[in-house]
Amino acid sequence: MLNAVPVEPPSVADAPDVMVLPEPDRNRPTVALDRNAVPGQPPSGLSRLDRAQQDRARADRALQDRVRQERTAALLETSPFWKAEEERRAQSLPPAETREKVAERPPRRRARPPRRPAAGLFGLLALGLVAAFFAWVSAEPFWLAVGHGDRGSATVARCAGSGVTQRCIGQFTAANGAYRVDRLALYGVEPGQRAPGASAPARMVSSESRQAYVGGTGLLMHLRWSLSFVLVLLCGLGIAGLTGARRLAPARARRGVLLISMAGPLLLLAGFLADTY
Repeated sequence: MLNAVPVEPPSVADAPDVMVLPEPDRNRPTVALDRNAVPGQPPSGLSRLDRAQQDRARADRALQDRVRQERTAALLETSPFWKAEEERRAQSLPPAETREKVAERPPRRRARPPRRPAAGLFGLLALGLVAAFFAWVSAEPFWLAVGHGDRGSATVARCAGSGVTQRCIGQFTAANGAYRVDRLALYGVEPGQRAPGASAPARMVSSESRQAYVGGTGLLMHLRWSLSFVLVLLCGLGIAGLTGARRLAPARARRGVLLISMAGPLLLLAGFLADTY
């Protein structure tokens, strides 16, 4: 048998250096890493147009924030909260010139409430009828006073009453014999001409008229048409008052309604004058 040769254990100097790592801990926390290649850059999946839109929106938000901050700072600087009580009282008062003008200005009249529509409508109709009556009464005396009409003679048939209440009925015959009108009203008959069959010079506006005027165009004839004209104008003023035209707040509206109220009776007068011509 071979002799056993004892083997020497390897020396420490000949053993390789080996680092022993600790056992990994399976419960330690993990951190998700950003997939972007370079920090601070937009994701690589966005297109160039999307990146431009995001940059524009980011710039708009920054501008809005800056404007909001500047506005807030300006409001805080100009706020009366930071001023003294004397400064705030001085700013709240109007300037001296404005206060003087306001003190010199007369106070405005308070607008009166409008009238009731029913009362205004009733007054309009009533005064319209009165204006039409005076326009009809004054039309023929006006034309005779200015020289328009036919001359002739009137024969009295009968008379009743005296003075203002006198009523005479008779016949008118034109001077040239062109026409004759029976049973018409005679005005201006003197007391000595009231007897039936009495004849006197007279005038008529036209053959269609139903009244003749005995005598000339004296003062009574002019008073008859002039007073009637004045009453027609007063009816227009009455219409403006009863319908509440003077209660309107703007002065321009009051003037307009007043002119319309006056124009109604004047149009009636013009219509009767044109009809009796």
